[in-house]
Amino acid sequence: MPRHFTRPLCLFFCLTTLLAATQFAARADAPAVTLESLLGEMIDRDAVAQWPAPAYSCKQASSYDRTRTGPDNPQTWFNNRDYDYYIRIEEKAGRKEYVIMDETGPGCITRWWIPLEQYESINHKVRIYLDGSKTPAIDVKYYPLISGLDFVKAPFAFISSDEKDAPSQIGLPPGQKQMGADLYLPIPFARSCKITLDRFPFYYAINYRKYETGTNIKSFKMADYEAAGVTLKHAAQVLNDPKNATDGSGQSKGGTVEPGAELAIDLPAGPNAVRTLQVRIDPRDAPQVLRSTVVEAAFDGEAAVWCPLGEFFGCGARHNPVEDWCRSVDKGGKLTSRWVMPYGKSGRVAIKNHGKKSVQLKLDVGTSPWRWDDRSMHFHANWHCQYPLNTRPMSDWNYIQIQGRGVYVGDTLTVFNPVTEWYGEGDEKIYVDGEKFPSHIGTGTEDYYGYAWGMSHHFNSPFISMPLRDSKGKTDWRGYTTTSRLRLLDGIPLRSSLKMDMEVWHWADTKVGYAAGTFWYARPGATSNRGPAKESLQSLPP
Repeated sequence: MPRHFTRPLCLFFCLTTLLAATQFAARADAPAVTLESLLGEMIDRDAVAQWPAPAYSCKQASSYDRTRTGPDNPQTWFNNRDYDYYIRIEEKAGRKEYVIMDETGPGCITRWWIPLEQYESINHKVRIYLDGSKTPAIDVKYYPLISGLDFVKAPFAFISSDEKDAPSQIGLPPGQKQMGADLYLPIPFARSCKITLDRFPFYYAINYRKYETGTNIKSFKMADYEAAGVTLKHAAQVLNDPKNATDGSGQSKGGTVEPGAELAIDLPAGPNAVRTLQVRIDPRDAPQVLRSTVVEAAFDGEAAVWCPLGEFFGCGARHNPVEDWCRSVDKGGKLTSRWVMPYGKSGRVAIKNHGKKSVQLKLDVGTSPWRWDDRSMHFHANWHCQYPLNTRPMSDWNYIQIQGRGVYVGDTLTVFNPVTEWYGEGDEKIYVDGEKFPSHIGTGTEDYYGYAWGMSHHFNSPFISMPLRDSKGKTDWRGYTTTSRLRLLDGIPLRSSLKMDMEVWHWADTKVGYAAGTFWYARPGATSNRGPAKESLQSLPP
């Protein structure tokens, strides 16, 4: 190297090293990410509308079929042996431990799904080792842990099935239940996390955050969990009473809305945020009003929301009650959204009748001031529908593709199935920031939505929900089924892009209907491939 380049390069490398060290120290000195701070974030409705700080990526460890070589190879891409996969076996104290997750760097487990087989698994253990310790931070029987019967209580751990409906679940031997269990207790770790089971792993899907190197994390300890009792109790109370949201200052419009007409409200000049959006329908207009009436919204001059009432509020094609963290539908026709929707200067919300008959509607919007800054994001809700959709050959059905910087925070899927056979073997495949192979690939549609083996008839929780479906029992899936997943801590940040696909993997060769509402936040300028789809509103069967 010529001598006259040496000194400037040396100076450059010194400055770069100093800057990196300064940034590392700044992150290390920042307030620590702790169990209690994560619980606070979980119930902070404003947090989801801001770019994450500290920044993280959302990852997934699952038992997906490892013979899948990629979307360019259709011969393997729809393989379905998505169980009994693990990283390695470790021998400890005369026992085998099957490692199902092994991650280095600062992070946090945010969601864990596993199906339950009580008669086989009630005495098997899960062990969670943090930061290289040989002693697990958590060492318990995993059946009680993940179903809310051990130290983690509902709603942070629960069984995703309506217990009252258990007798109608056809095909189960007496005393044996197979259903999904979900763990949402955040488990932070500073340097590493390893999860093992002492039985053959079966099915599992674990979502976790991977923070940037140097992020200040306080690793989970049982002593800290016990000390956080007040915070845990408060968070549980808030999650179990999601209707207790800040309404803000309200504006209302209502009346008979003719075909092609709308009720529209111009929001107060910003910066402000929509806190509640409520639509009242006449239940006698259902189910058609749920499909043909569309929520539309624009913020700061950018179209952001175009989604029919059914998927926007989580009830799908039927007027059945549902309640999760962000939506409520009651029998009287009151549909409520608690998504926070900030804007910097201007906003407009409307409900438009795209049907052929007049409907009775009322729109109420509550807003309050918002501090708009370079972390603030606009709320988006989009919709995609297809019918008929052939189940052969198997295919990946795209929910949405997003370009921009933001966070994917949930979706609602409505499926019309004309036959009794199960439709939901298909796995989610989520590609983030241009990935060629999805970083999120699961074990089944019902697993993505938190239940298992097509068992549930209906359930509600802050995180996942299924309003009453058309048919009953494990062996009959005719008619409509709607399921929702909201990502309170397991949102997926995207720096440049996200593609969300779901496999259409049905046991029968038939024609089905899929409709998906997708929910995401993004900085101004973000776009997607899902604009208004008026031609699809009447496509699904009644």
